[in-house]
Amino acid sequence: MSRVISNLNGRLDCYFDAKNLPLIVKILSANDQKIMELKSKRGRVRCITEIKRENLPHCKEIMKNFELYHTSCLTGSFLIADGQEYAGYLMDANGREKLLHITNPSFVDSQQFLFDAMIDRALPARQRITEIGRGTEEEFMETIRDSFRVKSIVLDLIGSAIYEIAILFSTKNSFLIAEREGILEKIGRISKQGVKVKILVMQDETVKEISNTKLKMPHQNIQVNYLQQLLPTKITTFIVDQTKSLTVEVNDDTRETLQEAIGLATYSNSESTVFSNVSMFESLWIQSELDKQNKARHAYFQLFKGFKLKDEVYNRRWSFDREKEEAAKE
Repeated sequence: MSRVISNLNGRLDCYFDAKNLPLIVKILSANDQKIMELKSKRGRVRCITEIKRENLPHCKEIMKNFELYHTSCLTGSFLIADGQEYAGYLMDANGREKLLHITNPSFVDSQQFLFDAMIDRALPARQRITEIGRGTEEEFMETIRDSFRVKSIVLDLIGSAIYEIAILFSTKNSFLIAEREGILEKIGRISKQGVKVKILVMQDETVKEISNTKLKMPHQNIQVNYLQQLLPTKITTFIVDQTKSLTVEVNDDTRETLQEAIGLATYSNSESTVFSNVSMFESLWIQSELDKQNKARHAYFQLFKGFKLKDEVYNRRWSFDREKEEAAKE
């Protein structure tokens, strides 16, 4: 299977049941560089499996580089490379492992057709993970006054992320407090495990420097956008996998520690509450993107503002025009 992957040119499709999922993780990890190279060339890598709570760590590994999908009651394991090679993983009744390698075009085409048909009906991994997160816990909403417990929940929440973390810092000092408390370091570590992180924070030169040196440059999965205008309320919001959110009031962000700076916090997995926080975050994120584009556009026009440019019209007489004029004179 590793040899098949090493010869990839444009596409890899994997179909692995839950029992053999550790195998595909091992194979993909051994060929991580090749898969990254394929993705950099806009190749497509997809995988179907049965996502369960007990195999979430393996699914998380696959999601680092793959489009992952879920379907129930899978049996069998195989991969298709570039629509031309089929490699099937077999195990007999005695537990002996075998590999079925086929390059016959008609057979590979039929397996590719079945794979494509199945992926059209499969559930995206993020949706399935959200279902698991909401299905294993009763819906709750808790108001927390203990600032030490709030910090503990923040760190636990970040550590539990499967695919995405969104964080809103409504003031620059709340971001700096998070940096001092080791929260940004924790975010950096979790992003290395393939978790995508989006951070919104008020624009400030110190914040930008920390963002660039400690977040964006060393960690490719972290995006930071900057708010141009102050928000009406001082809050810090953490949203994980769109299933849980923690909203923390910032009473006095001039203090040095998180415990001194914060007030009440609301922790919830309620779908309506989480959706409301996600919607607010996405709206602010879109606005920050628009502000960034407008700023770049303004800088571009300012660049040429100092030049005294004028409109000039150039005429050129082509040879065939001159020939016509001379013929007319004759």
